[in-house]
Amino acid sequence: MKRAALLWLVLVLAASAYLLTRLLGGVQFQTDFTALLPQEERDPGVQQAKDRVAQILNRRIVVLIGDRERATARAAGAALAEELRHSGLTASVTYTTSGDGLRKLGESFFRYRFGLLTAGDRALLQQGRGEEIVARALASVYGPIGIADANLLRHDPFLLLPTYLADLPRPLPRLAPDDGVLSTQDGQEHYVLITAELAGDPFALAFADRFVARFDQAEQRLRAATPDLRVLRLGTIFYAEAGAAAATRETSAISIVSLLGTVLLVLAVFRALRPLGLTLLAIGTGVICAFAVSLWLFGTLHVAALLFGVSLIGIALDYCLQYLTARFNPEDGTPAQRLRRVLPGIVLGITTTLIGYLTLLLAPFPGLRQVAVFSAVGLVASFATVLLWLPALDQAAPLAHGEGLLRAAGWLWEFWEEPRRRYRWPRQVLCAALAVAALLGAWRLRAEDDIRRYEALSPPLKQQEAELRRLTGINGGTEFLLVRAADEESALETEESLLDRLQQGKAEGVLSGFQAIAQVIPSAARQRDNRTLVRDRLMAPFLASYDERLGLPAGAAHDVGDPGPLTLAAIPAGSPLALLHDLDLGAGTGGAMHVVLLYGVARLGALRQIAEAVPGVRLIDPVGDLTRLLGQYRRRAVLVLALSALLMLPVVYWRYGLRGGMRVALPPAIAVLATPPLVALAGVPFTFFNAMALVLVLSVGFDYAVFCRETDAAHRPATMLGVWLAMATTLLSFGLLGASRVFAVHAFGITLLVGTLLAFFAAPVAGTSTTNRSRLSQGGQ
Repeated sequence: MKRAALLWLVLVLAASAYLLTRLLGGVQFQTDFTALLPQEERDPGVQQAKDRVAQILNRRIVVLIGDRERATARAAGAALAEELRHSGLTASVTYTTSGDGLRKLGESFFRYRFGLLTAGDRALLQQGRGEEIVARALASVYGPIGIADANLLRHDPFLLLPTYLADLPRPLPRLAPDDGVLSTQDGQEHYVLITAELAGDPFALAFADRFVARFDQAEQRLRAATPDLRVLRLGTIFYAEAGAAAATRETSAISIVSLLGTVLLVLAVFRALRPLGLTLLAIGTGVICAFAVSLWLFGTLHVAALLFGVSLIGIALDYCLQYLTARFNPEDGTPAQRLRRVLPGIVLGITTTLIGYLTLLLAPFPGLRQVAVFSAVGLVASFATVLLWLPALDQAAPLAHGEGLLRAAGWLWEFWEEPRRRYRWPRQVLCAALAVAALLGAWRLRAEDDIRRYEALSPPLKQQEAELRRLTGINGGTEFLLVRAADEESALETEESLLDRLQQGKAEGVLSGFQAIAQVIPSAARQRDNRTLVRDRLMAPFLASYDERLGLPAGAAHDVGDPGPLTLAAIPAGSPLALLHDLDLGAGTGGAMHVVLLYGVARLGALRQIAEAVPGVRLIDPVGDLTRLLGQYRRRAVLVLALSALLMLPVVYWRYGLRGGMRVALPPAIAVLATPPLVALAGVPFTFFNAMALVLVLSVGFDYAVFCRETDAAHRPATMLGVWLAMATTLLSFGLLGASRVFAVHAFGITLLVGTLLAFFAAPVAGTSTTNRSRLSQGGQ
């Protein structure tokens, strides 16, 4: 045993050294909730499109700065843009609309001008109504704000290119250029817009902390100079940082309350520091080993996994507390005797608990796999500490105090088995009330899989987002259309067919807008057809008389020619249309792939019909896909729960026989079956995370039942005191998760709170008044 204890010491020291090295080197904790979820998209092209759109949306921030004085708002906007630009944390910052960028865009498009027609101009020429285009051009030339000069008219007499550029989609419909800055006015307030693309992952906690801290500092300096300045921010990184900060505060609060509660509880019961030291030793080795092994296996950890890992404290203490409460038995005078007394129970308890934890590995959720590994390693480490170190470190004599504690701890057993029927009616009333409450809860029980319920978004940020969207007209979502074709030309032709239907859907209120490559870059076939229309239905019938009216020399340079097709490569990187490059996914599986961004989707079903009507187009709804996925895995989680029970039953049947095993299985069965409807009474729906929590309820229930079954009449009070303490420490850890504002964590915690109480309440049912070790070893009742 000494050799094993020394070997365990070496392993714990190695884990401590590895953990210290990793922490000093910096650990990137994940904050993206979707990282907890599986990626089940079997089509690599669709997954690539989802990743690209998520990157576009997640790495972008939008800021509005407003003040009653236009000059103040513009100065503040310029200062913040400069701060972001020099922070080293952004890939690009856009504040002023570069005239040079617009000029370069016009130059790039100019040689292709006769192949570029707005939908309206194309329809006019197809209908033989070219004279309307002529009249519009004349109005532009002779109007009070004429936009054409002689050079432009010689090369683009009907001003087709300016009309085309002016008709391009505007993602921010309520903003207009004001002296080079996109601006809007709301009452007396003047607002200016800043957009930026981040240079790092917004879900990387260290990057998010640095960026938001830099942004907050810049905002504070601006407000110090202008107290009435309004700064509205929108971006995934702000939500991610706020969520991570809230999770960190919750983790700290739960850790402190759990640890302090456990310390005070142990001191109150044992009235000595040695049991406290042994308890903290078991906890510490469990947490250190769990943390080290998890980082070694996964490379990083999700903050939610850490939050769940805090709950390890309560479960890991069960075995330590069973050993320590054995000191209340006078006949167990030595540490070896105490260990022999509790060893069968804690071995069986950790076996069933590990079965429950390890079944979490069957769930294809990366976050829950982290929780499973963290918890399982921590339990094994704590168990090894109890087995190998505590007997060597615990040389104290049996405790002389505690008669009142032991009597109080044994009351629950008396409630269930007291032979004088004193508690018969209270038992029946309590069981009936529990049954009625469970039935009422079953009537209210409903499933909830909507992924949007799972993310706790900062209310102040949500208010800013709503105001910013109102002022700018931004109305984006996560839905998009994926266009797949054999080559780029076919993809553009497919988009052109799709755009007509989307325009009709926009008119019918299906969506508020969209953005596609084909809105700017027509297919080569469409450009050839446009040039033919311009030559045959505009130039030929109207050009001579038009030139004469303008006083241009006959035969001016109006040759339509064939410069080839305009392609996406013609759009310069700094132009307002640079986003279109992100919508081209390049050569994917089976050919070209384009993304069509959608704004303000109001009727998803109608949009799906539009997509299905065009071959090669698929509506991608990441939120809907994740919601459906959660529903599938909620049902799978119930199967995992059943599998856990099936794997635990042979262990208890082997130890206790059929009748005894059924009695041991009864308390966890009551807890698992009654918890969901009782939780539903509080308005908590049944989710995947509730189902996963029931796996742990099952494990805890078997723990308590096994401890009760393993004891005999002489040692029952000390055993029940250990179960009481185990329940209390579990509630201090798991139960506190129910106070979390993160929906998934709250669902997990509240389920464990109710389930643990039920498992504890029913635990004495597993034992009998005549239980003794000899009968147990023979598989007695």
